[in-house]
Amino acid sequence: MTTNETTTGGDLDQEPIVVWSAANLMEAEVVKGRLASAGIPAVVRSEALGAIYGLTTGSLAAADVLVPAALAEKALELLHSEDEADDSMAPEG
Repeated sequence: MTTNETTTGGDLDQEPIVVWSAANLMEAEVVKGRLASAGIPAVVRSEALGAIYGLTTGSLAAADVLVPAALAEKALELLHSEDEADDSMAPEG
């Protein structure tokens, strides 16, 4: 007996996973650059209208940064460690 299976055409570890939700395209590009400098491939997904109209706030300006599922944990560790380092450098008060 044989069974038919449907696949998406790629391995599940290559499925894109959102690792960062940015307020705007500029922030998403900075995060993508951080990941790229660590050797983690990333892509930015955003609404086309936000880019066309140059929006920087609101839901149309929001953008997501995605990485392959196999690298998602590494990407999250990198981004959260840099987040904590930025917080420790902030002046108190």
